[in-house]
Amino acid sequence: MLDWVTTFNGGVLAGIAAVAVIALIASRGADFGATPAYRTALRARLPFGSEAMALSVRHRTRSLLRANMWGLLATVIAASVVFAATPLSSSPQFLWLVTLSIFLVVLTATAVVVNLRERLFHPAPTAVRVARPRALRVRDYVGRGRRLTPPVLLVAATASCAILAVTAALRPVDRVELVLAYTALGFAVLTAVGGRFAERLVLAQPQPASDTLELAWDDLFRADALSVLRMGAATAAWLPLGCALTLSADAWLLPGSSDVSALFPWWGIPAIQVLYTLGQGKLPASIYPDFLHPATPASEEQFA
Repeated sequence: MLDWVTTFNGGVLAGIAAVAVIALIASRGADFGATPAYRTALRARLPFGSEAMALSVRHRTRSLLRANMWGLLATVIAASVVFAATPLSSSPQFLWLVTLSIFLVVLTATAVVVNLRERLFHPAPTAVRVARPRALRVRDYVGRGRRLTPPVLLVAATASCAILAVTAALRPVDRVELVLAYTALGFAVLTAVGGRFAERLVLAQPQPASDTLELAWDDLFRADALSVLRMGAATAAWLPLGCALTLSADAWLLPGSSDVSALFPWWGIPAIQVLYTLGQGKLPASIYPDFLHPATPASEEQFA
């Protein structure tokens, strides 16, 4: 007989799969993406400039959506295999630690792959090209707070796991949970290293553009890809941090408590998502086109 945790985990996975399938079906047509592209333009305060530019932005928006949905569906399938083949299906931590870890890898991979595979614009060989006078870095695209959050959390996670090691030597700690915390720390380190490598790939990609506006649109999608990479690294670092703090608190403050998962600071995960989502779809003022004042909202006529 299935317990309520197993039933809940299975139901959530089925719901996620349904969302992904519905989105993939809805976005099958090549004309899909006009509304999302329009919203992106309003949020970024960037006009389309021409019908060809609007079509390019629509195509990239659709590609990103479909890549993310395929990634979400792949996550559900991979998690379901783990769900069926191991006892993790009955664990309340399953959805957070296993499914979220898989999704982080897939989400960051799709962001990088779409950015590397597809050029936003394709100027003619004889067309005038524009370029920036210097190569831009991550700090030019991602704000200070969102840029520094991953390394700060990773340092905190490492320190927390070190404290947990001392705690385990002095107090009884569940060995399975202990291994889980250190495994999560290893995953966070790999995510941070892989993320930095992916950032270099994104930054090294050429930006073919015929004018400043095309370059700004390319910068917008590049900034979003870099932000997703930092979000993945930050979320991955939160997992061992939360596990280590939870186990240490359980050992010292609530000895004998079996409901360790209830202590885990789950609020950190949605907080990280909100932090990075608020920065998506926006260009920093330093790389915003000079002819568009960043402090003045563009009129809707500009986006027609």
